[in-house]
Amino acid sequence: MLCCINKDYLLQKQKEVWEKYTTRLKMKVNHLTRQIRLKTSETETRKLEEFIEQICDEYHIYDAYYGNILAANTIAFEIISGSGEKYNEPFTDIYFNSSPTGLFFTMKIHGLFLEFASLYERVSKNMDKVGGELRTEERSMLMIKLLSDNIKLDPEGESITLVFNVTGINEPLSIQRIELLEKYYSKLLEKEKAR
Repeated sequence: MLCCINKDYLLQKQKEVWEKYTTRLKMKVNHLTRQIRLKTSETETRKLEEFIEQICDEYHIYDAYYGNILAANTIAFEIISGSGEKYNEPFTDIYFNSSPTGLFFTMKIHGLFLEFASLYERVSKNMDKVGGELRTEERSMLMIKLLSDNIKLDPEGESITLVFNVTGINEPLSIQRIELLEKYYSKLLEKEKAR
């Protein structure tokens, strides 16, 4: 009978199940999440490049798409580094997350968020300007917008996230493999028919 079941007991059981689920989920997310803390200085760019290279190697991302990820993140870090020196921000935290649809590089920019967001808005409004009419930092932001699939600004977390969709990047390779398999199986069928 439902009327005899203790509501507190049900709530406790629900809480236990939820905690088990979230613990498993956190373990999965931690496996997919990486981070690096860099001094807010352009001399740290090489460490960022190594961080991105390891991730792209693990996810088998090569060629032009690897270049897009590397260039967009490097340019964003250089903008932050240039501004960070003015505002005396000693570190930049960079987090990597992945999902089945994409790769996400989040940079915590603390006191620099408003400046970065303002730059992003100016460039978004002036996308039709010729490159020569934009200032250097605006051209850099334009490059980030063109190289990444999306840019997310989080004012509460004072962070920016560069999004790179990965759902179709190996499509030509997949098509080539399918064609090779079809040829292979058609040859097998021909051999079977010849017997």
